[in-house]
Amino acid sequence: MSGFDDPGVFYSDSFGAEPGGDDGRARRAQLQRRFWEFLRQFRAGAGCSFTYRDELKRHYNLGEYWIEVEMEDLASFDEDLADSLYKQPAEHLELLEEAAKEVADEVTRPRPAGEEVLQDIQVMLKSDASPSSIRSLKSDMMSHLVKIPGIIIAASAVRAKATRMSIQCRSCRNTLTDIAMRPGLEGYSLPRKCNMDQAGRPRCPLDPYFIMPNKCKCVDFQTLKLQELPDAVPHGEMPRHMQLYCDRYLCDKVVPGNRVTIMGIYSIKKLGLNSSRGRDKVGVGIRSSYLRVLGIQVDTDGSGRSFAGSVSPQEEEEFRRLAALPNVYDVISKSIAPSIFGGADMKKAIACLLFGGSRKRLPDGLTRRGDINLLMLGDPGTAKSQLLKFVEKCSPIGVYTSGKGSSAAGLTASVIRDPSSRNFIMEGVLLLLKTHTHHKHGGIGRRGGDDDHFGATFQVIAGLLQGGEDTSGLHHILSTSIKPPDIGEILLLADGDGLSIDDELPILSLDSAMELSP
Repeated sequence: MSGFDDPGVFYSDSFGAEPGGDDGRARRAQLQRRFWEFLRQFRAGAGCSFTYRDELKRHYNLGEYWIEVEMEDLASFDEDLADSLYKQPAEHLELLEEAAKEVADEVTRPRPAGEEVLQDIQVMLKSDASPSSIRSLKSDMMSHLVKIPGIIIAASAVRAKATRMSIQCRSCRNTLTDIAMRPGLEGYSLPRKCNMDQAGRPRCPLDPYFIMPNKCKCVDFQTLKLQELPDAVPHGEMPRHMQLYCDRYLCDKVVPGNRVTIMGIYSIKKLGLNSSRGRDKVGVGIRSSYLRVLGIQVDTDGSGRSFAGSVSPQEEEEFRRLAALPNVYDVISKSIAPSIFGGADMKKAIACLLFGGSRKRLPDGLTRRGDINLLMLGDPGTAKSQLLKFVEKCSPIGVYTSGKGSSAAGLTASVIRDPSSRNFIMEGVLLLLKTHTHHKHGGIGRRGGDDDHFGATFQVIAGLLQGGEDTSGLHHILSTSIKPPDIGEILLLADGDGLSIDDELPILSLDSAMELSP
């Protein structure tokens, strides 16, 4: 009869059940067990070796504490598990990394002396699924795994972010340790009041806590700016951008100008706009979107590709043998657009453009940049565009643009201030960045009314090459490129039919930045 008079405790949870209950913990343990079985037992085929177990062991022994998992492999092992990772990647990725850490602990035993402490393993994701575009990211895809292509146009410096933090009260020295930080761009709000028992002692002031840096566990992180591909931009519209968050081994994997395919979690963050009184001007529930990167694939094929391969010893020996030839200059120039007859001087100039010059510092302190800029003037139908397209295919990062379309909007780059670090960074204002810009301006200077336009264009170029600022508004004239911190090589074409311009202005513009003599 004991307890018959106990009325019980009834309560209402207004915010839903906590995931840390018994059922939630059992579910998490089950999922982590399935991830552990996948990493330990998966094989690409019958008779093949264990794919991820061997990769974990090899990477860990090399001091690279990461592994790349293909979503197709996970789907072939357990389709429900892969579907759960697609729909709830933030929760399941943590379990996958814990499972990878357990497998690494098993396959690396016994470890050498001094390396007994097991390192955390970062899991990167890769998928062969068709990518989406930035414009197709809607609210129903929030917190889901997405794959989008684009071009990196800005990259911040690598900084540190705390994953475990300790804080202390200034007044009573009360310490709160091992505070978990959520991954991504979300921060942590310090408590405004001390939670120490204040009985019999003075009350602690408001906002008493400060961070103890020596007791925090941090990881590297970097923010990138992704711009959608020129092919995906509707005619007449501006390209859209997306902020990316990379951490640990994903930092410093790409540079501005790389065409990439990003695999990540579509996330939101609180806007950091404050009014003069310090109050947030953004309404409740309004957030800014960003992408928490889980995998990066740098495109190595097609226009604007990036060369990521390695040179074999046989190829290196062949290059040395070619460099030792006395007529190597003629051999290289004849290899440029061999299907086009003649134009030896133009081909030699293009060869100098592709190889670039050497940066020189003179005894008087004057510095000459090694970037070579080239202007080709000629009658219509003299294979200027064919030479241009050949250069676009040979250059590591290059795109053929035309001044008649929206893809040629913008000149060089803009210098902006990073809102987080307050440092000045250089950002491309084109649809993309490239080490070589190849641009054909159709019909420039054909008639008398265009002569002033042509001369003003060269004034813009001359000012930009010497570190000036464009205030002419001629953003539809040409495309240029940058290789931070200098402007990169420029190759311009213009039809010279009936051209009448100032003879000195183009010469001054070109001579200020290049020498074409071999």
